[in-house]
Amino acid sequence: MATIKDIGFNSYCDRVYSELTGMKSRLLGFVKEIEEMKGSNKDLLAAHKSHLDDIVRTIDWKLEILTRVCPFDWSGYADVERIAAVRLEEGLSEKDPIAAGYLGG
Repeated sequence: MATIKDIGFNSYCDRVYSELTGMKSRLLGFVKEIEEMKGSNKDLLAAHKSHLDDIVRTIDWKLEILTRVCPFDWSGYADVERIAAVRLEEGLSEKDPIAAGYLGG
């Protein structure tokens, strides 16, 4: 079994992120299939839908943790904005210290 040292930290993060997003996508596919079913099959599997939703929420939580722990190198992305696209409040200049805020996402 490969260790993080053998495969590299960034490679590990990318692989785990990819696997978790794949799992989430497949689970959401199952949920969609259940929702589109008709008749007794839908009734039989309706209870499973909530369990699948729970698993998807857990994967989302783990993905959030992973994105905070794993570094990301933006140097290969030329289209990333280098300046903020938010207008400064009147009376402030670009040199005034401003605390970091929520950037969305």
